[in-house]
Amino acid sequence: MSGAAPITDKIASLRQRRRADGGWRVWWEPNASARKLGFQPVELNGDRPTWSAREAKRLNDDVDRRRRGDTAPARGSGGRTIDALIADYRHSVAFKELSDATRRSYAINLAVIETKWGPSNVVDFSKPILRTWYETVYSASGPAQALALIRMFSILMSHAEVRGWRAENTNPCFKLKMKAVRKRHRTATWAEFDALVQAAQSLGYHAVACGIVLATLQAQRQTDVINAKVAHFREVEVAGIDAPVMIWELIRSKRENYGVMPIHPEAQPYLRMQLPVEGEDRTYLLIDEATGQPYSGDLFRKRWAAIRALASKSVPGLASLQFRDLRRIFGVWSRAGGSTKEDVGDVLGNSAALDPQLGEIYMPPSFHTAARAVASIQRPAETKRKKA
Repeated sequence: MSGAAPITDKIASLRQRRRADGGWRVWWEPNASARKLGFQPVELNGDRPTWSAREAKRLNDDVDRRRRGDTAPARGSGGRTIDALIADYRHSVAFKELSDATRRSYAINLAVIETKWGPSNVVDFSKPILRTWYETVYSASGPAQALALIRMFSILMSHAEVRGWRAENTNPCFKLKMKAVRKRHRTATWAEFDALVQAAQSLGYHAVACGIVLATLQAQRQTDVINAKVAHFREVEVAGIDAPVMIWELIRSKRENYGVMPIHPEAQPYLRMQLPVEGEDRTYLLIDEATGQPYSGDLFRKRWAAIRALASKSVPGLASLQFRDLRRIFGVWSRAGGSTKEDVGDVLGNSAALDPQLGEIYMPPSFHTAARAVASIQRPAETKRKKA
């Protein structure tokens, strides 16, 4: 493995740092004066050094223009180009308030749009132009990529309307009659679940084994599992229950809504194994055994890939399972156990119920609905053979 950084050019404000897993984090870091102008750090891509170098230079140009009092790049008629629109959107409150994961996802699609349409004028885009591009991308890269790019372009066009760069209600991406992408329906069996956990343990990735269990039996997203903090887990007294109840209390990353649920009995041993021992001062629940550090998204996905590859040797069908599918497994198993859709929704965090306020003694009704959903998951009873 080469120790050289992916970008060798000296570019102002470009930063590169090797991650614990051997990969490189590449980002643009504005200085103090640029931050006063409203600029924020921008994550780049170590696997795409040419694009990242170009993007860092473009950001430096944006800073220089802002210092001169210019509001948009000079190229293109009137300066209101797709390049300028993307730069303005990146500095908007709407973009800054997105989660880190969403901004990274958007950045990939924005780069594609910028490469294709950067110098073009915002007002020149029409529905026929966007429909033709959709069909081109559809043929070359498939429906999912085509849909993702048009949706990103639609966000840009809506932003253009807000800024006054296009007339009201002229978004050319509306009603393009795009083909809906078929949603995933992959779930797993108990045997597949067990194979994954066993593979993680055999590789020494006990923290990821806990993450797999929490994602499956507590139905939370990968980001929330990775970022789970020790303080999010505690034992509380619940009215009507004799023994203390171990709970997970969090603010979910995607919807930023409050959630609280009891820990499933099968998940508790894995969780307690990850909790710090007395006297240990630690923030995050899951710590990578090899590096001794909290997980980054890249490292967690790398460990997951190794676990899935090993588990697939004994259960071949696991090769098609993605970590995000674990959350869906909860819904299937919980409903099979008799819980209602509303109860499952309280655990998934996509119900419209008011956020409950957790107390040490009093637990609101929404906690009990989540408790019913978690408790409904039971392993199927083994069928006993009749004696001859």
